[in-house]
Amino acid sequence: MKLTKRLAYSQLVTNKRRTIWTLLGIVLATAMITAVYGFAASGAVAITDLMGDAYIRDVYYRTIYIVGVVLSFVIVAVSVIVVSNAFRVSAGERLTQFGLLKSVGATKRQITEVVVWEGVLLSVIGIPVGILLGLLVQVIGVGIANHMLQGLNNNNVLDDAELVFNFVLAWQAVLASIVISFVTVFLSAWLPARKAAKIAAVDAIRGVDEIKISAKKMRTSFITRKIFGFEGELAAKSLKRSRRNFRATVVSLSISMTLFIAASSFGTTLSQYTNLVFALMDADVFASFHSSRVQGEFVSITHEEAEAITARIRAQGATVFGVGGDVNSFSVSRETLQFTSHYDAYLRQHEDWDPYASDGWPITLLVVDAENHAELARRAGVSAESNILINHVRTRDININWIELDPLVFTGQTLQLQSRDDSGGVSYLPLHGELRGRDVPNELIHAAMSDIVVLVPDVNVHYYFWAAQTDRPHELTEYVRGFLWETLPTGNDGIINASVFNQAAEEDAIRSLFNTIMTSMYGFIGMLTLIALTNVISTISTNVRTRSREFAILQSVGMTHGGLKNMLNLESIMCSAKSLVFGLPFGLGISYLIYLGMQHSATFRFSFPWLAILQCVVAVFVITWLTMRFAVSRLQGQGGGVVERIRGEVGR
Repeated sequence: MKLTKRLAYSQLVTNKRRTIWTLLGIVLATAMITAVYGFAASGAVAITDLMGDAYIRDVYYRTIYIVGVVLSFVIVAVSVIVVSNAFRVSAGERLTQFGLLKSVGATKRQITEVVVWEGVLLSVIGIPVGILLGLLVQVIGVGIANHMLQGLNNNNVLDDAELVFNFVLAWQAVLASIVISFVTVFLSAWLPARKAAKIAAVDAIRGVDEIKISAKKMRTSFITRKIFGFEGELAAKSLKRSRRNFRATVVSLSISMTLFIAASSFGTTLSQYTNLVFALMDADVFASFHSSRVQGEFVSITHEEAEAITARIRAQGATVFGVGGDVNSFSVSRETLQFTSHYDAYLRQHEDWDPYASDGWPITLLVVDAENHAELARRAGVSAESNILINHVRTRDININWIELDPLVFTGQTLQLQSRDDSGGVSYLPLHGELRGRDVPNELIHAAMSDIVVLVPDVNVHYYFWAAQTDRPHELTEYVRGFLWETLPTGNDGIINASVFNQAAEEDAIRSLFNTIMTSMYGFIGMLTLIALTNVISTISTNVRTRSREFAILQSVGMTHGGLKNMLNLESIMCSAKSLVFGLPFGLGISYLIYLGMQHSATFRFSFPWLAILQCVVAVFVITWLTMRFAVSRLQGQGGGVVERIRGEVGR
């Protein structure tokens, strides 16, 4: 066995605690890479079974592989930071040893080989264990994913197909995990080893690399001295002198916080988006009819035909809201309209469109089923035969933000309607009542195809939908599908544009996918956090242990045990605060970018992740404080007096 290899093996055996923490980091990093690539392989097989179209499969393959590459890059970046710091601390502890080796003839290459061999020996153990752990995580993850996708598969959302993940042992994924993990560990060991090898023998023996002493007076904050006293000033100076010892700790905690806040915000944003999509109409089953232009004419459905369908659905014990509209037959004369000031201002914001250039103004005539029409008439304070102005519009302004406006000044006026067909006839529509704001059901907002909307007792409409609430959505969906096409009017081409879908099943499926995505994401972040924690615990513990002589000197000049505890507690607070300074802004920034990305498909307010931030703040302070206290207790347990520790006979 080569001398450098024997020295490396001796160090691993001697420093068992550091070896265990470093090995744990390698195992977790390898397990994560293996699990990510394993999920990618399982996803590729699932998509192959689900998708028949080769082009669609290729698109999904590319997406999965891109996600896999991005995630593995994040894992490697964190792993290099964590594992490299472990080797850097190891090399820093042994500077005196390296100096002695150089003084008796050891070359830079041999010094580098000692540390690199440590990485190789740890890889021989850590990578196989990590591969097995990653495969186990893949098995558990596949089972969890299939359990969460039951809502998607049981409701037949994918048209008799099922999205099922199977455990796939892909040798390409395992080989890629081995190669990437080994390269990661090699780089993590080689970088600090190369730096340690460059230090001159005399400087290494004196141990001057880790803490730089500057002739310039080191200043601390007046606030620190005022609040925390002498111990706080010592803690601040200690952190300034040994910044590299805590740099990786700060980076690790910051990355963990950033990912956790971003994931929490993504989950909140996705939940808001899902709720917004399904909150427009409170329905379990949704049926619709929409006419198409056939030989120059629109096929329409009469109020009586729509009412008959409503009655059949309601006979199944469902609560139904039926509403239809006509936006093709009439326009309103501009002279009979009096816009509100805020609606007029909204119109004038659109510089590329002149709303006053044409005399005709689009109008939607709505009709609802008799039961709901009577209720809406009661809200408006008019009789059931009345025409009711739906004086409420939900639209976007020039900044693409959702706004709600009242378009017209209601005075009980009569609108002059102009026929939009070749006849050019004119008719008059008196307005008897008005519904505004919260009195307007979402179904009416959804059915309106223009800003000027009037609810009338009876009119032939070109589109109609039925929103039904029931505790048996699957049975009702099949029932409506059984008669709807036979009941609706048929155009000259024999085509009926109608659809029936189980919205409850759609919502359940979407939420199943949402839960699967979030569980996978939190699992990924959880394992990354574990890797980061190995670095935090190892770095803080080693830092306390290597400062045993410093603590003994402080005690010899009068610092009490309580004062020493205060100093270390303040160091943990300062380290935590620095992590928060970097982690919180990055996490909030990514959260807001996610929110902006979702604005292209839906608009809602940004939800500030207060809870995630509070959880991060508490977790960071608790982790660093507990680790510091544990390290101090271990140091005290080693025994020895002040003199022995000053001489360096204890604590190393």
